[in-house]
Amino acid sequence: MKKIEIDGLAFELLISSQEISNKVNVLAKRLIAQYQDNWPLCLIVLNGAAVFATDLLKRIGSSCEISVVKAHSYDGLKSTENVTIEYLAYDLIKDRDILLIEDIVDSGLTMTVIKQELLKHGAKNVQCITLLFKPNAYQYDTQPDYIGFVIGNEFVVGYGMDFNEKGRNLASIYKNTLDQN
Repeated sequence: MKKIEIDGLAFELLISSQEISNKVNVLAKRLIAQYQDNWPLCLIVLNGAAVFATDLLKRIGSSCEISVVKAHSYDGLKSTENVTIEYLAYDLIKDRDILLIEDIVDSGLTMTVIKQELLKHGAKNVQCITLLFKPNAYQYDTQPDYIGFVIGNEFVVGYGMDFNEKGRNLASIYKNTLDQN
């Protein structure tokens, strides 16, 4: 599909499922080279990163401990400018290296707040891998450690990312056609 519609908004293809699969393979190889047999706790940021994390972690082929953090900062198309952490397994993070798995990092607020929370509760080190990164929207000093695709400021759906909880199940990533960045 080249174009889709969700709740009255039009979207067009930005990144195909084949491009995503190729990039996930590259990222998995980088992680394998980095961590080998000394894997950190892989912490998946829900709900958006679930699809990316599943594909990524299946390709690793090594046993690693996996948990989740449920956080959100969006309402529809807009950021609320606040991050709410609904769930975090605090008992797993003390004295651990953490790999935070994100679907998209735009302003960096969610990633930064989660990293601060993890370090505050005893994590030794926190690195972040993200499928998508928006450098023009990013507002912090420390960028994600591993980046799949750099995109503009488009609002995107698919491959775990949603608009009003719809579109997460799409195999490709689509951008809102009103965004021409």
